[in-house]
Amino acid sequence: MKFSLKHCFRIFREGLMQVLRVYPVELALAVYAAAVWLAVSEAGWSGGYCRVQVVPIFFAWVLTVNRLAGRGPWRRVYWVAWMPLVPLSVWSGLGEWVGTTPYFVTLGILAPLALLLSRRAAGNDRFVSDAVVWLRSFLLAELFANVALGLFAAILYSATYIFGLHGSWIGRVCTDAAILTEALAVPCLFLMMAERWRDATIEGNRILEVLLDYIVAPALLIYTAILYLYVAKILVVWSLPEGGVAYLVFGFTLTALVVKALQLVLARRRYGWFFDRFSLVALPPLVLFWTGVARRVGEYGFTEDRVWLVACGLLMTLCVLLFLARRTGRYRWVCTAGFVLFALLAYVPAFNPGRVAVRSQLGRAMEVASRLELLDDDGRLRLDRFGADTAARADYRRFYEALEYVAWRDTAAFRRFGADMDAIRAAVPQSMRDYVVFGWRDAVATEAVVVTEDIYLAQTSRRVPCGGYATLYPDWDTFWRDDAAGDYSYCFRNDTLILRFDGRRAGRAIPGSALLAAQLRRAGIDGIPSEKRLIDSADELLVYSDDELLVVFQRMSFERSDSTLRISDLSVDVVMTR
Repeated sequence: MKFSLKHCFRIFREGLMQVLRVYPVELALAVYAAAVWLAVSEAGWSGGYCRVQVVPIFFAWVLTVNRLAGRGPWRRVYWVAWMPLVPLSVWSGLGEWVGTTPYFVTLGILAPLALLLSRRAAGNDRFVSDAVVWLRSFLLAELFANVALGLFAAILYSATYIFGLHGSWIGRVCTDAAILTEALAVPCLFLMMAERWRDATIEGNRILEVLLDYIVAPALLIYTAILYLYVAKILVVWSLPEGGVAYLVFGFTLTALVVKALQLVLARRRYGWFFDRFSLVALPPLVLFWTGVARRVGEYGFTEDRVWLVACGLLMTLCVLLFLARRTGRYRWVCTAGFVLFALLAYVPAFNPGRVAVRSQLGRAMEVASRLELLDDDGRLRLDRFGADTAARADYRRFYEALEYVAWRDTAAFRRFGADMDAIRAAVPQSMRDYVVFGWRDAVATEAVVVTEDIYLAQTSRRVPCGGYATLYPDWDTFWRDDAAGDYSYCFRNDTLILRFDGRRAGRAIPGSALLAAQLRRAGIDGIPSEKRLIDSADELLVYSDDELLVVFQRMSFERSDSTLRISDLSVDVVMTR
C-alpha cells in the first residue's frame, strides 16, 4: 500500500471533526487546562497548579457521563456534568487536597474504573476489549504526541544553534509546547482513537501471545508450585505463615487475574486449562494470604498500608469466588465492587485508612500500657513506672511503635497520654533503649548499652579579648603527616591537639582530656552537661587560653553519653601567643 500524506491528513481531519461533534465538553476541558497551565507557566500563578491537576478527574467524569447518556434525553446531564469544577476551583482547600490519598485514589483508581463501567458491557469478551481500547488509545496518544514534541524540540534547538540565536525564549517555547502537548494534543488524540475503535473486538497479536504464553504464564506456573510447596511445609511443621507472605500472594493473584483476562483476546489459549480453573488453584494461596494478614495485623496492628492491603485482598477474594462459576464470573461486577470499596475508603470518614490505622495503634498502645501498668487513673503515662525488666522488652517495643505511629499522625489522640516522645524515649531504661526505640535486635542480648550522641558547636561572630598577646597566627591548615610542609598547621589525632608553628616557635601538644577539662572550667560546667548546656556555652567552649597562648576554634564536636564526654573533632581558626 502506497503511503499518502494527503490520505493521512484526511483521516486526521475527519477524526478531529468527529471528536468535536461527540466530545465537545471534553475538548473544552482540555482547552481550559491548557490555558490555565500556560498562565501558571508564563505568569507564575502558583495557585493554578492545583486547578490544572483536577481537570483529568473531570475529564474522565464527563467522558463517563457521555458514554452512559448516549444521544437520548439523558444527554442534558452531559452538558452540565462539568459544573462542579467551578466551586471546586475556588475552594480554598483545593491545594491541600491535591496530593492527598483521596486525590490519587480518585485519579488513579476511581476514574479508570468509571470509564470501564461506562460501556456497561455484560460479557467478559466485550469488557476486556473495551479495557484494551481505553489503554491502547491512551498509550498511543502519549506516544504520538510526545514523538511530535521531541521532533519539534530537536528542530527548534538545531535551528537556534545553526543560526546563532540565543535567549530565554527558546526554553519558554519548549515549555509551552510541552504544556500544549500534554493538556491538548494528548486528550484529542486519545478521544480520536477511542472513538475510532469504539466497538472494535480486540484480537491479540503475535507479540502479546509470545509474552503471555512463553514468559508470563510459565512464570505463574512456577510461582504456583512454590506456593503449594510452602503450603505443604506449613502443614508438615504445623506453623503459621510469615506475615509478609500476604504481599507475595497478592502480587501473584493480581498478575494471574490480569493474564486470565487477556487470555480472552488470544486466538490460541495454550494455558486455558490453568486459567479456566484458576479460582480453584487460588484457594490455598488465598488461605495463605488471609492467614498472613491476620498474623501481621495481630502482631503489629493496622497501618494505613495494611488497611489498603486488606481492601485489595477483599476485592481479590471476591474476584476469585465469583469466577468459581461461569454464570457469576463477570469482570463488570468486580469493577463495580472495586469502585464502591475504594470510594468508601477515600471519602467516608469511618472507613478512612488513616483513621482506622490510628484507632488500631491507639488500642494497641492502650492494651500494652494497661498490661504493664504504665497509666494512671486518668489514662496518662506514668514515666516513672518504666522498668528495666528485660522479659517485658517486647511489650515495651510494641508500645513504643504504636505510640510513635499515633504521635506522627494524630497529635490530638496522642495528647491524652500527657507526655511527648522525647520524654518517653528518655524514660525507656538504658539497657534496652536501642531495642525499644530503634528495634535493634542485637541490643536485646546486651545488658548495658551505651548510647552516644554527637554535638556540634560552630563559631559565631564575637569579640575575643587579646590583651597581653604579642603575635597573631591566622589561616591555620591541617596536616596529616609529620613531614608535611605548611605555615601554622595543626592536627587533632590520638585525642591530642598538636600545634606547629613552622620553626618560628616550638610546637605545642595539648591532650584532649586536658583541653576538655579546661574548657568546661572556663564555661563553669560541672559533670556531664546536657546538649543544650553545651550549645548555650559555645562562646566559652570555643576559646582556649593558658599562660602561653590563646586558641580560637572555628568548630568543635563532642561525643556525649550519660556517663562520658569527649572532644571528637575540632578546627583551629586563629592562635595568639605571648
